[in-house]
Amino acid sequence: MNTDLPALDCREVVNDLADRLGSLGSFLDGIDVIMRLGDLEDHELQRYSRKIIALTEGARMTLKREGVALYIFVLCPEELLPYKSAYFKLLLWIRRRRSAFPADIEDRITSLLFVLDSNFVIHCGGVDTRAQLGIEELLVPKNPLAGCKITSQTAVHAATVLSARKSQTTSDIMLPPDTLAKKQQRIRRLKEYVKSEAANTYYPPAPQQYLPSD
Repeated sequence: MNTDLPALDCREVVNDLADRLGSLGSFLDGIDVIMRLGDLEDHELQRYSRKIIALTEGARMTLKREGVALYIFVLCPEELLPYKSAYFKLLLWIRRRRSAFPADIEDRITSLLFVLDSNFVIHCGGVDTRAQLGIEELLVPKNPLAGCKITSQTAVHAATVLSARKSQTTSDIMLPPDTLAKKQQRIRRLKEYVKSEAANTYYPPAPQQYLPSD
């Protein structure tokens, strides 16, 4: 096997990847490491499939925590665009290689990939939210006949929703100390969960109390 490929059967490597995906400072590097597995045959990729999905779920949690709206039809602030684009590239890769993933994690994969099925085409201030991601595969809706093209005021509303999400995230600094401490503890426990479960052969659904709330 290529020595440049991540050894996801090693707990230390999985933990390191979970750490990278848990912070925007190293997020792009973490996505890149996972996608190095792209050239593996299906039977080889299946060996790491549960860990890949667990790490992708961790990446989704990080972006949500940072205020990124993980929808194709929502305009993304320029400073967060590289992270959203990298995440969607990872999702597309998982969709292309879906046959390599076992049936018992199909529900989790569907939960990750449903954001790719949107037929909305939105233009806001002259910006196409699909084209903004810079991914050719997303330029055309999956079902163009069922698509809905939205411009002007409706698109501005979508951007406003994103702004509200970001403001909600930023407002964490104004939370009472005990409330902020509980939220930080929740994030730490979730991170530990991703690390430990991604390193296991069997990965059960995440406990509801660890899931991030909207």
